[in-house]
Amino acid sequence: MADDPRTALILDEIRAIPKGFVRAYSDVDPVAPRMVGRILATTDADVPWWRVLRADGSVPKGARQLDLLRRERVPMNGARVDMAAARYPAAPAGPRPAAPRRWSLPKAIEAVAAADPAMDALISRAGPITHRPGNPDGHFGALVRSIVFQQLAGAAANAIHGRVRALVPGPLDAASLARVPDADLRAAGLSGAKLASLRDLQAKVLDGTVAMDDASALPDEEVIARLVSVRGIGRWTAEMYLMFELRRPDVWPVDDLGVRQGYGLVFGIDPPPPARRLGPLGDRFHPYRSVAARYMWEAVHLHRASAATELR
Repeated sequence: MADDPRTALILDEIRAIPKGFVRAYSDVDPVAPRMVGRILATTDADVPWWRVLRADGSVPKGARQLDLLRRERVPMNGARVDMAAARYPAAPAGPRPAAPRRWSLPKAIEAVAAADPAMDALISRAGPITHRPGNPDGHFGALVRSIVFQQLAGAAANAIHGRVRALVPGPLDAASLARVPDADLRAAGLSGAKLASLRDLQAKVLDGTVAMDDASALPDEEVIARLVSVRGIGRWTAEMYLMFELRRPDVWPVDDLGVRQGYGLVFGIDPPPPARRLGPLGDRFHPYRSVAARYMWEAVHLHRASAATELR
């Protein structure tokens, strides 16, 4: 039976369901959902059959299926799967598209809107987004600013950053920062930890570990790996750098609370999905997950504005 093209397509759909997620029979084949059940009952193909169930979250194969789903930490409501939280949405057909080096933000917004009706509605309500201006001090300046601003309120961070920047006449780069004495940087308001982070960044830029001019030639994960080797720079900071400074189109920051909250608001998942579940949920927005992430933030802003209006 697996030689039949439709059967092969259904089996591929089932294989594509990530661990910890499920799909309903009608998700796998909306035209003939019963055919999905018949295929699973007769095939000996290696597929995660337990991840396919009824649309109401009930499991057709009883205790064994429930046990396998619970082992994969699928969200449950008693003996039923919580379909709002556990359903894996359809990903675009075919292989995952590569993130383009040259891309158009309006075209990317159109692609994200077309990927899901809920996103289309959100984008229609929020309107178009635009690229944020790059840091006036370039890529190195953007990373310096990220380190200075960590764990500080806006006004205090701005003041310290301004004093640090004033210590470097002319362009801010690793070589110019290296000429500024530690004592002057501490006097500008930097903590010992942040001074150590800036010195580590400076050293790794000078020795080529962290690329500045050549960053555009490196894949996203390589840029992240190099950045997180710097003291005080974590994955989230590296992802924000990729999104806003390098304008990479396909970053999906699953650890960002706003992205998780926005996803929950858009798709009706309460509580919002944790990081480990949010990762696969971005698959259908390839290769423009950065745009989808930004609209998750927009969803949070719109929700807060609506709540504030309702309280008046």
